[in-house]
Amino acid sequence: MKRLFLLLVLVFTLAACMQVEKKNNEQTKEVGRVMEEALKVSVQVKNGQESMLDERAAKVAAAIIKKSRKQNITGNLGTADYKIKVEEAGKQDIYNAWLRGETREGWLQKEGEERVFYIVSKEDTATLLSIFPKPNLTESEEGAVIPFTKITKQDLQITRFHIKETEGQLHYTVFYTISDSLYKWLNMNNMYYFQLSFPKKVQNMIGKKESELVQGEVVKENYKQYEVNFFISTDNLSSSQLQTLQTYYDDYDLKILNAKKEEMGLFQNIINIVKEYGKKMDLQR
Repeated sequence: MKRLFLLLVLVFTLAACMQVEKKNNEQTKEVGRVMEEALKVSVQVKNGQESMLDERAAKVAAAIIKKSRKQNITGNLGTADYKIKVEEAGKQDIYNAWLRGETREGWLQKEGEERVFYIVSKEDTATLLSIFPKPNLTESEEGAVIPFTKITKQDLQITRFHIKETEGQLHYTVFYTISDSLYKWLNMNNMYYFQLSFPKKVQNMIGKKESELVQGEVVKENYKQYEVNFFISTDNLSSSQLQTLQTYYDDYDLKILNAKKEEMGLFQNIINIVKEYGKKMDLQR
């Protein structure tokens, strides 16, 4: 009889423990669910309406904000592109966000911390722009699109030209700025190409007259500054030839071609164009 009593006590004790554990698990899930539901992110575009992000986008935005890097800087970035409100666990933080600068990096400023900025990487800035509501068209994006049959320095300015050797390749980078008119045209005709023509001195060393065609960057977010990269193998070059190639900048030409790969512009001796960059083009054309 005594053994039966002890057995019954053990059974009831185990049952009670299982109920407590089940209840604790349910409470944990409920707390997690409530915490998850508590995350809300709203975004207001400059001069626009405030809108609420969906659950997935809210999580992405909140994670990016949390990992942005604090920077102690002084200055004024002007009117923010966005105002972001993050509500979580009963707390609300408001951020002003500048995400459309030519560097492609974003900046955040938390309200109440006027002298503190947070920098957002290029990749994360692009992600935020992809999930945030689109801003109203700027003056440069509005209006008729001018048809282009020829592209000149009036609408495309080469601003920098770099040559360096990286991982067995000669790496050429051409940086360029486009006008508002060309931006609008490329926004509608976003398939275009570049080709770099090599000077005779370089041709003799690398055995090539010109590079392969390289597709130009797709214009977006009203950015006006872009770059194009070309790569040439250095496998058969001596160290002295490499040194010469990295320091010789004269007589390179750059072609721009349309979607049909027809030449639309030729920029000769591009290093001279870079040197003449002081003669600014009319970006508002």
